[in-house]
Amino acid sequence: MRTQIIAALFRGTSPLIVMAAASAQPASAQVAETRIAFAIAPGALSTALAQYAEQAKVQLIYTPALAAGRKSTGIKGQFSPREALARLLAGTGIAVRQVGRDVFMLSGAQSEADEAGEVRSPVFTDERPQDIIVTGSHIHGAPPTASPTKVVTRSDIERGGYSSVAQALQAMPGNFGGMATEQSALTYADRSGSNTTLASGVNLRGLGPQATLVLVNGRRVAGSGMMGDFADISSIPMSALDRVEIITDGASALYGSDAVAGVVNIILKEDFDGLEMRLRGGTVTQGHARELQFSQTAGKSWGSGSLLLSYEYQRRVALRSADRAYARSADSRPFGGTDRRYPYSSPGNVLGFDESGALVPTYAIPAGQDGTGLTAADFLAGEANLENFREGTDLSPDQKRHSLYARVSQSLTDAIQLFAEGRFSHRKFSSLTSGYATILSITDANPWFVSPTGASSDLIGYAFTQELGPVRSAGTARSYAFTGGLQAELGADWKLSSYLAYAAQRDRNRTDQLANEYLFAEALGSIADDPASAFSAQRDGYFNPYGDGNANSRALLQAISGYSDYESRSNILTADMVADGSLFSLPGGSVKLAVGANYRRERFHSQAVDFIFSPTPAAGKPADYSRSIWAGFAELAVPLFGPDNARAGLQQLDFSAAVRAERYDDFGSTANPKFSLRWVPVDGMAIRATWGTSFRAPNLRELGAPETANLRIATNEAGNSVVVIQRSGGNTGLSPEKAKSWTVGLDLTPSSLAGLTASLTAFRTIFSGRISNVVQQNFSSALTDPIYAPFVRWVSPGTNADDLAFVEELLSRSGASNPYPVESIAAVVDARYVNTGRVDVAGGDFDINYVFERGSNRFNIGVGATYLERWREQVTPDSPAVDRRNVAGRPVDLKGRMTIGWARGPFDTQIALNHVDAFRDEAGKRIKAWNTVDMRIAYKSKASTGIASGFTISLAAQNLFDKAPPFYDSTAGAGYDGSNADATGRFIALEIARRW
Repeated sequence: MRTQIIAALFRGTSPLIVMAAASAQPASAQVAETRIAFAIAPGALSTALAQYAEQAKVQLIYTPALAAGRKSTGIKGQFSPREALARLLAGTGIAVRQVGRDVFMLSGAQSEADEAGEVRSPVFTDERPQDIIVTGSHIHGAPPTASPTKVVTRSDIERGGYSSVAQALQAMPGNFGGMATEQSALTYADRSGSNTTLASGVNLRGLGPQATLVLVNGRRVAGSGMMGDFADISSIPMSALDRVEIITDGASALYGSDAVAGVVNIILKEDFDGLEMRLRGGTVTQGHARELQFSQTAGKSWGSGSLLLSYEYQRRVALRSADRAYARSADSRPFGGTDRRYPYSSPGNVLGFDESGALVPTYAIPAGQDGTGLTAADFLAGEANLENFREGTDLSPDQKRHSLYARVSQSLTDAIQLFAEGRFSHRKFSSLTSGYATILSITDANPWFVSPTGASSDLIGYAFTQELGPVRSAGTARSYAFTGGLQAELGADWKLSSYLAYAAQRDRNRTDQLANEYLFAEALGSIADDPASAFSAQRDGYFNPYGDGNANSRALLQAISGYSDYESRSNILTADMVADGSLFSLPGGSVKLAVGANYRRERFHSQAVDFIFSPTPAAGKPADYSRSIWAGFAELAVPLFGPDNARAGLQQLDFSAAVRAERYDDFGSTANPKFSLRWVPVDGMAIRATWGTSFRAPNLRELGAPETANLRIATNEAGNSVVVIQRSGGNTGLSPEKAKSWTVGLDLTPSSLAGLTASLTAFRTIFSGRISNVVQQNFSSALTDPIYAPFVRWVSPGTNADDLAFVEELLSRSGASNPYPVESIAAVVDARYVNTGRVDVAGGDFDINYVFERGSNRFNIGVGATYLERWREQVTPDSPAVDRRNVAGRPVDLKGRMTIGWARGPFDTQIALNHVDAFRDEAGKRIKAWNTVDMRIAYKSKASTGIASGFTISLAAQNLFDKAPPFYDSTAGAGYDGSNADATGRFIALEIARRW
């Protein structure tokens, strides 16, 4: 019979093919041992494998690139399927793993010839059948998913020269680096400010890392960051990685909350035989950044189970701003930018108000003196000292990471398998940012006081960089994950999968080398000595702000130093059960169904301790939030046309539908459907389309953060200053963020050109009801900009009883004191988290890969790109929609990567060209496109014995020609856009690996 492709042609560099006979034997048949008459002619390996799957009535799982360009000598005669497959693959360097009674997985491992010259059979692992299921479906052996899906293998990552999963995923064209990356945090391109532990997330389509669902082995991970709202993928050890499967459309119907932009499923190894050691060292060619990575993996498989243990250590040294000319100074005029140095400096500046009411430098304190003999005549009228706040800062952090992964599986019977796995990661980080700067008020109570105007008090703009050093943030990020589960065959091809999983994230960040404002006021003499504090100006001395960084003793500076300490804990407990199998048969094939239930318990706890505005360390009120979520889901796969009823123009037509309903105990319920269609009009062409809705539930802090009501002065439309109440904090009235997603795609694998795979996907996502505290971010415009009118309630508590009751209730609930008459309050501004804006994103993904051989040479060419036709943002329901593409800090319209590879014998080389399109700054000035080149050369020993056996050495270079990022006149003074560029420069890495 003809061969039917029953699981997917995936887009990307490593699409996955699963082939099976159109009329499979019963699961109980020992197909692998049955002798069959084979008749397969010599020719293309891809054709031979298709004929083999048909004749043997088995499933084959492999990537098209594995077979592309390879030849087979064919077979003829009576063989078992295992014997026949070994002969077909003889000399190809492809190995086989049996993962089911009639399922074989092909990989790129090398098989060797024995001494007699006969080709050995590839190694077969006689293990209990494993479930073969791909991301984007709950059904085993389902028809190909119509969702655009990319598979990135560990080999792909290594050939790209990357050292981590995070580095590889953040380099994808469809990923946006403006949030949840190290450099976006340290250059303030990430305006959320929540990535306090310098974690690494995934941000598909630029919709936010919290809108991309990250799974590890299909299970959720605990949230990272100050909000606990995105997954930190830096904890994943490369040594344990098998592959990453990425869906780039909405998938809440399958996986629930957060799968708005897509799903990233990081799949770790399930079994491993032998030992593998890897050692990698790398460094930039200009600067101090360098890296050391070591890993060791050990495993053993037996007939009914397996055991695997993998450990990885990584040490990275910070990239300093001083290492890059465009980032070492806030004065960017040499690059055509702006002098952004500020007048809060050392020596400082005496400040005054100009005619417009702005606070500006009026006198500069002279340099080169210690502030002890200064007179009024020494001040420099009309001049200003300017502080280079980039001095001493970092562009990437200093980090150390330990990661451990373990997995064990054991079959109890032929139908039941148990498994358990665990992950642990401990990451320690530190980074330096701009030194602490402030405006200090000094009076003649300070013995060092001198005024250039003879006043009894002055305001001075001052920076502590010279005395306390740059502000330092340091801490740890610990992640844990434990899973236990079972897989069972229920009979009549139905299967049951169930697991119980616990994941936790423990983050701590301490920021020090700050000035404690309260103690500093004592040291200035601005307030009297407080007996409650450990500092006494009479005893420890007064602070002298008139020197150039050397006027105050180290003991005094330490006495007035402060810090901030923040700790968070995020936990997820998940119980999941799903059953799937065939319902009945249609002419096109078997209709399959998956049904399941899921329970999830989420908890987030945070605690802050500040020693900045109080005489003693002040512990904030602990925040502890939790909730329970119940879910039920179903997925149906319907083959309308298949091998038995195919006709011209309808070789295959598959329809699938999924729905998931979730009930949250803190805000309510939501239900999301998804529909997919995949049509194969002719062999080698597939047309697909999907439509569905997705959502992101409000996270626990957005819902539960205590509400505060603070009195503030704001300017109304008449230009008058008025008293307002600002409401801040969480909002129990939040509803989920919602999205609608469409995709239409085309996949090509033409038989006339073996080795070619191409994929084109058009997509659109409308993401509405975005949760934001947008008014707080733009408070100065709250009363004057009409787009914020929905968040402003004008009140007249002096004449309206309802307004009076409303205002008094707000003030009493928050405990805020009111120094103003209640009648003077003019408005209440809601700056809490609210459902507000909307983003409309549309564009296309393109991937083409071609693998071919010429003699003993094997070549591969690949091009992958993402084009954004629109990225329109509407900040509030009443504001206009603005296209944010090609604006600094936002996604560019085109990102792409082209690869060219060559392999011959033990050698393997790949060159990659990366492209980030041109964009503009906020003022409309053009910022050039950025093109960089990566390269990797590897040698893999072919020796079968001795110390050289299993030995690999590689040399990788990222940004080979040391291309600097295009200059961007950022307000942070970094000189480049940390959202769309990387300051690392040329990075050279040498890796040695050996497998036993």
